[in-house]
Amino acid sequence: MYLLRRDEAYVGAGNRLRHGLMTTADFDATLRGAQAGDEECFAAIWREHQPALLRYLRVMSGTAGEDLTSDTWLQVVRTLRTFSGNEQSFRGWLFTVGRNRYIDWYRRQSRRGEVIADVEALDRPSTRDDPVATVEERMSTERALALIATLPPDQAEAVMLRVIAELDVGTVALIMGRPPGTVRVLAHRGLRRLSQQIPSQTPDGPDPSKPEPEGLAV
Repeated sequence: MYLLRRDEAYVGAGNRLRHGLMTTADFDATLRGAQAGDEECFAAIWREHQPALLRYLRVMSGTAGEDLTSDTWLQVVRTLRTFSGNEQSFRGWLFTVGRNRYIDWYRRQSRRGEVIADVEALDRPSTRDDPVATVEERMSTERALALIATLPPDQAEAVMLRVIAELDVGTVALIMGRPPGTVRVLAHRGLRRLSQQIPSQTPDGPDPSKPEPEGLAV
């Protein structure tokens, strides 16, 4: 592990990433700063990617998700200097590391039966000033992740990587070790199953006056 230090040359790019304004050039600069040991740059990358990684690992492993996420970032810190690529490639690499941590954990737990996902705290910390909007967003996120956790494991993973992690089909195929066509089928089946569950989960039922939303492209 290398020691993180502060380098003012990268702070501007890191601040833009913190506020969701990161461009491709900004990410490249922030990554170089993190690889050079700048703590602000590493923190900016962590803030951007931590929520989706934590959600993914919690859906996959339940209450072990937080520990697996910490283990993932520890491995990232140790090997970050070896990484080369753009932000999409970084996300693919990060989730590959996370999935490897999950597989190692699953093998150790294989004799303990099925792991039930704990989705009570899967919300992403919000920066909204409106408390009502914050509560509504949190409830929506928790509900969606709770539903995803009920899918067959391969479908849940495909949906999490495609929709929550926002990775392309090719990257997900590499992470899961499946052909791209299989990933598309798994994600499609998972999303179809979710779309069938959502109306039945709504207390007042679906509104017949509203058109059915179009499915997500997978």
